[in-house]
Amino acid sequence: MRFKLAALPLMLVAATAGAEEYNSFTNATYTNAESGDIESDILDLDTTYYFGAKETLGPLKEFEYINKVSNVFAGLSYIDVEGYDDEFVGVGGEYFASNGIVLGAAVYDLGGENLDTLSIGYLFTPNFLVTLDHVDNDSDNEFSLEANYNHQLNATDYLGFTFNVDEEFDTRSLSSKYFTHLGGEQYLTAELAYVNYDEGDDYWKLGTEYFFTKRTSVGFSFDEVEQYELGMTHFFNTNVAAKAAYVSNTDNDMDYDIFQLGLTVQL
Repeated sequence: MRFKLAALPLMLVAATAGAEEYNSFTNATYTNAESGDIESDILDLDTTYYFGAKETLGPLKEFEYINKVSNVFAGLSYIDVEGYDDEFVGVGGEYFASNGIVLGAAVYDLGGENLDTLSIGYLFTPNFLVTLDHVDNDSDNEFSLEANYNHQLNATDYLGFTFNVDEEFDTRSLSSKYFTHLGGEQYLTAELAYVNYDEGDDYWKLGTEYFFTKRTSVGFSFDEVEQYELGMTHFFNTNVAAKAAYVSNTDNDMDYDIFQLGLTVQL
């Protein structure tokens, strides 16, 4: 027993050894989509700054399931579809007070349509967060309730859940993520998303990502409409990563191909 108690601090240090900390995340993603004779190009730029360090769980792109750090963010999307182009812009932020209160707000210009979001929540424990969200656009506004729960399995592994329901209980969604350390620098995630609509329609999506090392991973997902995605991420160093993905479908009645290339900078 004395040996076990003496070894515990060493085990905790080993579990967190090599963890990196970041305050800002910036992404640039180019998407090319082809469906029949229609081709579209999309450029997405977004950045988030956290007013406290975000610590990795091993892989350089994996962090705690429930964010608890105040932040501000901004994003810009440029879309070109067969000669038609438009821009979408959004800015917002979250504030986590020391007493557990969480406040959030964002404004978006969606090509001439305005959309505003407000949220208030409470962090009951570090592993349980509930928020009430309000969305207001030019044509409608509605409330929704979201609950996030993280079940920590050990120093690294967790099983997270997110449940969301709108004010009319017309749409209910549940998503879950499992993160586990396989040994060495190898990690695995598994994700499930399920949405139930009041009309009786359902939607589900399954995904997984395998980390060869904390810098390199491949991922695959498949959903209810027979769409699949194959992607990879590689960090050249602890700050810069490249991403690539291919999205298509197995339904012969639908014909499209989506290619994505991205760059991420974490500082």
